[in-house]
Amino acid sequence: MVYRLRKHGSAAQMRFCRDVNARSGNYDFTVLCRNCDKESPDAKLCTLTGSVPEWLSGSIIYNGPGLNKFGDDEYKHAFDAAALLQKFNISKGDVTYANRYLRSKTFEQNSAAGKITKAEFGTPAPADKGMFSRLFDAMDTEKMFSDNTLVCVTEVNGKHYAMSETPFMTEIDTNTLETQEKVNINKLLGLMTQSPHPITDKKDGSTYTVGMAVGMMGPKYNILKFQAGENLKKAKVVASISSRWRMSPAYIHSLGMTENYVIVLEQPMACSVAEMTSNIVKNAAFIEGLQWHASEPVLFHVIDRRTWKRVNTRYIADPFFFIHIANSYEDGDHIVMDIPTYKDSSMLQSMFIKTIRDQKIKNDPEFGNSFKSYMHRVVIPLNTSGGGDNLISLEGSKCTATLKGTDVVLSPVQLSDVPMENPTVNPKIKTLKHRYIWAMGPDPQGGDLGFVAKVDTSSGETTKFSEAGLYPSEPVFIPKPNSTDEDDGVIAVLCIKSGDEKCVLLLILDAASMQEVARGTCSTPGSIPIPLHGHFIPIS
Repeated sequence: MVYRLRKHGSAAQMRFCRDVNARSGNYDFTVLCRNCDKESPDAKLCTLTGSVPEWLSGSIIYNGPGLNKFGDDEYKHAFDAAALLQKFNISKGDVTYANRYLRSKTFEQNSAAGKITKAEFGTPAPADKGMFSRLFDAMDTEKMFSDNTLVCVTEVNGKHYAMSETPFMTEIDTNTLETQEKVNINKLLGLMTQSPHPITDKKDGSTYTVGMAVGMMGPKYNILKFQAGENLKKAKVVASISSRWRMSPAYIHSLGMTENYVIVLEQPMACSVAEMTSNIVKNAAFIEGLQWHASEPVLFHVIDRRTWKRVNTRYIADPFFFIHIANSYEDGDHIVMDIPTYKDSSMLQSMFIKTIRDQKIKNDPEFGNSFKSYMHRVVIPLNTSGGGDNLISLEGSKCTATLKGTDVVLSPVQLSDVPMENPTVNPKIKTLKHRYIWAMGPDPQGGDLGFVAKVDTSSGETTKFSEAGLYPSEPVFIPKPNSTDEDDGVIAVLCIKSGDEKCVLLLILDAASMQEVARGTCSTPGSIPIPLHGHFIPIS
């Protein structure tokens, strides 16, 4: 079903929205923590309905949690399971599906031992490890961190890597999904964590990400550059920013980038070094060291890519939690950023598997609301010398930026009343001005379904595709060759069903109308969990 809503729309539109939201308690949260106990490495032909566009050819690879159990041990958080790579291949109108576990060192150790052998985001280290053994492991990233790179697949200089927030990048064979070489960024450049969402410069092909390192003066955020055409191991740090708190660096999952700037958002969700150390002694999980500072602002660090110097202006905004950034671009003397934001970080706590499976909590509005993030626009004025009530001079912009002492206070504007996450734009205009954003949505009060949404940032209209029992993952925009319109292409998205754990399908939507074009459906021997992020690889 496709329907459209304008932000703060008509009474009929808003009544429809309220009617949908009234059907609470049916949302299937367990799609987040299914256990795929049997992989399907051999490609299977999908049952096709509709017609795949003749021009559409290539592979879509998703990464995300897959195997929740080793022996009698089960992971505790939805972000912990062993990575499962899932691939749809599209060729000559046909669609095939395959999946394979990522053979990380952690996976191999767990499989050999028949139990969980290493801590993950929400699962502590095995209890049979003593305190001194855990402290010793903390001195070596290979022992301290799991190399279970379960978040995304990204391309760097023609090779494809599975990534997570740890300092590891695992090369994969995109034809077979087999695991190849692992690169440890910590050993190369000292990063303890890194964003799993690098951004590639369209001009020279270099790729950038942000990571956290610890120096003599405390934690710092390093901008990492993978030079186009060079080996990954020749990456270098091009800029550094000190953390505002010497013992509590911020949790950073994504960065923003435009043609001339990199933007690092230092949100008030911080990793307490003291708590992390205490947790090693107490054998608590990494998540237990994260602290939400509700009274502290978000800091926007703007770095000029031409000099790799930070802009002196201190930009701040009222506290919010975020994981992803849809896109950032320059418009005159302004930077525009579109970000799905949460009111706080409670969503991370809501994703413990025991909580997700609790049938009673499904009707708790507070639990459901913790999963809701809303797309907001932030405008950063680069010229702050004018003064006045609003430093933003963009025509039609409803965002404001005011000077308060030496700070520029940014006030975001909500773009849609529809909650959404995992946003994407047409990859041809990443870092450039966009009009449309596509995203997926969990709406826990919206019944037994998820949805795919398209936001028109100019008109304020949001178009949604949804179907009872269907749970889409991250939408992947694939532009039509030689297209000139921003939304001329298709949205391809892996979906699973609430009523059939062994059913997986590729849904193909017309990106402009959000109408279904085709779908390829496959039955699998193992349960299929919803993945985190997808990546399209065109056939050369």
